[in-house]
Amino acid sequence: MLVIREAQMAAFEQGVMRNFELRVLEHVKQFFPKQCAILGDEQARQVIRLGIDRARTYGLVSERDIHLYVGLMFMLGSHFDRDPQLPWAARILTSEAISDPGLRADRVYDTAMRYLNRVAGKNNEHLQRALLKAQELPAATLARSREAKQQNQSFGEHMMKLLNALFPEKCDAVGERAVQQVVRDGYEKARRYNLITEAGAAVYTGVMFLLGSGFDGDPQYPWAEAILRDAALDDPAQKGERLYQGAMTHLQKWLA
Repeated sequence: MLVIREAQMAAFEQGVMRNFELRVLEHVKQFFPKQCAILGDEQARQVIRLGIDRARTYGLVSERDIHLYVGLMFMLGSHFDRDPQLPWAARILTSEAISDPGLRADRVYDTAMRYLNRVAGKNNEHLQRALLKAQELPAATLARSREAKQQNQSFGEHMMKLLNALFPEKCDAVGERAVQQVVRDGYEKARRYNLITEAGAAVYTGVMFLLGSGFDGDPQYPWAEAILRDAALDDPAQKGERLYQGAMTHLQKWLA
């Protein structure tokens, strides 16, 4: 009688999972070639592994549904399901009114496509314009000017004005209340990473707005986590500058 031992079963399951990851990797390479080229295969597989785990928490286990979920991660950020900029994602994924997981996957994907058409533009023209603006944004302009401070403009008001000028289509689609929440969260989270200068908090908030609220733990942006968690970067101004330079380098790769 054939006996399959526990170690053999574990090895078999690992092999199945590796093959599945490779199929998903080929899928994302086809639809997101630029992101995959920037990441490299191993880092892209880390995104995929996270996507498989996150999808399972919502009952999405079919290959098709996982393809959809991972695709949304590449378009919206790996933690899109917990992003206050995208409250509709969590609402749909956890909806008890939609019992079929496949239908939930379809619904969240369709909603995301409508959102992206509005934000990025049908040919990504809005997104491209916003990224070009960001590329030309000097670090010195991120903090409030002396005149703004004299006029008692708050940091929040300054950031709202800056983000609206940078990407008005996204601000309009997300809504003022959600953008205000991004600014508040960005300021608070920046301080947890010792980004206590105004410029550093502005960089953190701007990157969060563009890349997703969970960018600091997103395997799509390993450079961000490396900078933010670097214990050797104990000077707040230097850390803010490094984060700015990391974001600019990533942006240049994306626009190349």
